[in-house]
Amino acid sequence: MDKFQLAKYITSKYPNQVTPMKLQKLMYYCYAWQLVANDKKFDASFEAWPYGPVEPQIYESFKSFGRNPIIADSITTIDEPLIDFILDSYSVFSAVELSKTTHMEQPWKKFKNTGQVIPDEELIDYYGQQVYAKNFPLKDDKKFYPPKTSSHYSFTFDMEKEYVPEFNNIKDYLNSFNTEKERLNILTGKLKKWNGFKN
Repeated sequence: MDKFQLAKYITSKYPNQVTPMKLQKLMYYCYAWQLVANDKKFDASFEAWPYGPVEPQIYESFKSFGRNPIIADSITTIDEPLIDFILDSYSVFSAVELSKTTHMEQPWKKFKNTGQVIPDEELIDYYGQQVYAKNFPLKDDKKFYPPKTSSHYSFTFDMEKEYVPEFNNIKDYLNSFNTEKERLNILTGKLKKWNGFKN
């Protein structure tokens, strides 16, 4: 599998949901975590651009979509459980949330504005110490540890002991995530309605 095949797979796996920015972040995390798992599936070179890590050739291939979702021109399939595991863990977050998260993490911060390729060693050293690394190697009977996002960092920044959630498996995590997201959407709708009555 090469990076272009992976990019096409992502856009067909999540149709009309992936903008060029989200594609960059999903591929970045696939690249970093495959290194931590010591199971490299594809090659890429993520450079530290001013607004986050970017794979230049992927950027050039999809920049014409701007801020719009990428329209997949064909259905692409791959058989890579590790890649699917990482994608399913991160795809529930918005492009903005993923971008903010990369800005709070050391690999990009260290090389910010240099335009240099973030070395594999930096990715392995940093992400290998994160809780999500406990998911590897993948096994059916292991607990699932969700990835940290900018919301998590903001929530725990002043805690003496960091809160580390765990789930029985990734399906339980995704179900919990979607349930909370639905509840938040309902609450947001009620607040908008209430503000409308106020005005």
